[in-house]
Amino acid sequence: MKILIVGLGMIGASYAKALTDKGYEVYGVTRTQESINKAKDWKIIKDGGIDASKFIPLVDLIVIGLYPKDIVDFINKYNHLFKENQVITDVAGVKNHIEEIQAISKCEFIGSHPMAGSEKSGIDAIKPEIFRGANFLITPRNNSERAISMVSEIANAMGFGKITIMTPEYHDEVISFTSQLTHAIAVSLVNSDTDENTPSHTGDSYRELTRIAMINERLWSELFLSNKNNLIKQIDKFTEQLELLKNTLVNDDKEQLEKLMISSCEKRKRFLK
Repeated sequence: MKILIVGLGMIGASYAKALTDKGYEVYGVTRTQESINKAKDWKIIKDGGIDASKFIPLVDLIVIGLYPKDIVDFINKYNHLFKENQVITDVAGVKNHIEEIQAISKCEFIGSHPMAGSEKSGIDAIKPEIFRGANFLITPRNNSERAISMVSEIANAMGFGKITIMTPEYHDEVISFTSQLTHAIAVSLVNSDTDENTPSHTGDSYRELTRIAMINERLWSELFLSNKNNLIKQIDKFTEQLELLKNTLVNDDKEQLEKLMISSCEKRKRFLK
C-alpha cells in the first residue's frame, strides 16, 4: 500500500515513521520545506513537498493530519486530483466534518482517531512508540469494507492495541468525556493556581494530572467549540460530582465521602483488566 501523510506534525510524522518502518511506501506533504527536508533526511518518507499535487496520484491511502477545518479546505483544493478508488482518512479529535467531506469528495473518506498524543507539537516531537498498545477508533459512515480494512491495517501495523468501530456521532459524545473534559479540567485546575511557588511544592499527582494543560490553544479551542454541546453536558456532569464531594466536606460526612472514593476505585479498576 502506498500512503500519503498530509501534515507532518507530531502525529503525522509519527505515522510516517511507524509505517515506513513496517515497509510501506510513504510520502509526505506539509506546510514548510524545512519539515520536508527533515522527514527525508530521517528517511521517514520516500519523497515529499509543500504541494500535494505531485503525490496524490501515486498513492492508495491518504492520511490527513490537519486541524478539522483545514481538512475540508484540503479536500476542496485537491478534489479534482483524487481517484475514485482512493481512500482518505484523518486523525482529527472530532468527526462532525465527515458528512460535509463525504458530500464533496470524489473518493472515499472514512474517519479515524488515534487515541495517543503529546503536549509537544511539530515534527521534532516525533514519537511513534506512543501508538503501541493505544486505542484506535474508526468512524465509518456508509463506507466500504475495503476502506475499513485499509485503515485497520495501518492501525495494526503501527502497533495500536484495541481497534473500535463506532459512529461519528457516538465518537464525538465519547471523546467529549474521555479527552476533551480531561483537558478542560487540567486547564481549569492550573488556572485556579494563585501561588507562584506551586512548582516547588508539587508531587506526581499534580504533575500527572496537569501535563495536558500544556495545550495547543488553536487546535483545542477548535475541538472544544466544534463539539461544545457534548462537552458542556460532560462539564455539567463533572460539576455535579465535584459538588457531591464538596458537600461531604461541608457536612463532615465521612461515610459518604468514602463511598465516593470506593466508587471511583471500582470504576478505575476496569482499566487494569
